[in-house]
Amino acid sequence: MTQQRPHHAGKFDRHWLHTLAFTLSLVGLVTLAMGANLAFAATTLATCAVGFGFFYLLFATGAYFGLVMANGLAVYVSLFAFFRDANFAASSDAVALVAFAVPVLAFLAGCFRHRAAIGTALAARHDEVPRHLPPMVRWMPISLVVAASSFAVREWGLSPSEQGQVLVASMAVIALFVGLAARDLVVLLIDVATVFENVAERAHRLVMPMVAFLTYYALVILLFTCLYRVVEMVTGRGQFRVHGEVRSLSFAEALYFSVITMATVGYGDIVPEGALARALSAAEVVSGVLLLLFGFREIMQARDVGIRRPRRHADDHAERPD
Repeated sequence: MTQQRPHHAGKFDRHWLHTLAFTLSLVGLVTLAMGANLAFAATTLATCAVGFGFFYLLFATGAYFGLVMANGLAVYVSLFAFFRDANFAASSDAVALVAFAVPVLAFLAGCFRHRAAIGTALAARHDEVPRHLPPMVRWMPISLVVAASSFAVREWGLSPSEQGQVLVASMAVIALFVGLAARDLVVLLIDVATVFENVAERAHRLVMPMVAFLTYYALVILLFTCLYRVVEMVTGRGQFRVHGEVRSLSFAEALYFSVITMATVGYGDIVPEGALARALSAAEVVSGVLLLLFGFREIMQARDVGIRRPRRHADDHAERPD
């Protein structure tokens, strides 16, 4: 379950420091991909940093909660960018920055106002396995209606300043619901963090089986890469059509073709032309499918062994006293 990390006076939790760096990197990548200007990117990063600092000082939540929160902030940045570009493209950047920050600040204000109830809810749900969505889902339809109705703004022919006003008003309405549902939203985040940690623990047991599978996978890819090259050397002519031209493949091209064939993608930029090349590519497809099936079985079997092993060791320890 999600670890509670107590704060120590004068000592920063390194787990939250790593999570904060991950959040700023993720949100920074989103803003970079959006083509946002420096002011918007800086304000976005500052808002996210304030949110993280707020939760670090107010609640003793674990690092997995920070990861879930980081993902939530990145999703919010993406949705806001789409929301603005689709309906309020002419609004100024300054107005957009205000509109972006309003729901985040409302969420933090709601958390501060209900901090005692949120702390109690977090402690009560610490050892629970989440099975149901919290009551916050009742607020989601209202927010979706507000967001959907804003698409009519494009048909009104508003000026840039009027678009900015409607944008801020829309985000203020959403911020109201976010502030009211702050406790339920935090409970949802901590539940997702609990599930995330359970998945991470199971994935940790599968690291070595997955590495072994990838090793076999890479071996087969490399083997067929060499076979494609050898076939062309033996026949003395090109066995593949590359962008409409029949010619021999370079090693890099043969490796690329082997990877996409093994993955059964088939982009069509490189096509086997000769009979031997077609036979080899067909054999590689079959080998890839079989390896995937057997590899999946072995990984799942390793997972089951990892789950049973601690119990077996515990039983052995109980039967054999020191």
